[in-house]
Amino acid sequence: MQSRVSVFIMERINYMESKTKQCPFCAEIIKDEAIKCKHCGADLTAKTSSYKLTKSEKPKEGLFLQTMNCGCALIFIIIFIVIILMATN
Repeated sequence: MQSRVSVFIMERINYMESKTKQCPFCAEIIKDEAIKCKHCGADLTAKTSSYKLTKSEKPKEGLFLQTMNCGCALIFIIIFIVIILMATN
């Protein structure tokens, strides 16, 4: 009897694995016929390639470093001005 149950469970697992796919947006397992992901709500009817970023949409490389350099320069200028003002008093 127990072997029949384990065979049934294995058949059910194989059936479920063959009828599922991975959501391209959240990577959760969903039914193969799904048109909307039940986990993240993404529309699966549109082609996934249209969601790739184009070159104009990609973030600029080095933007963080440029912003950080400007911030450091601003702090340096403020400290320099404070030192000069303290020296003149």
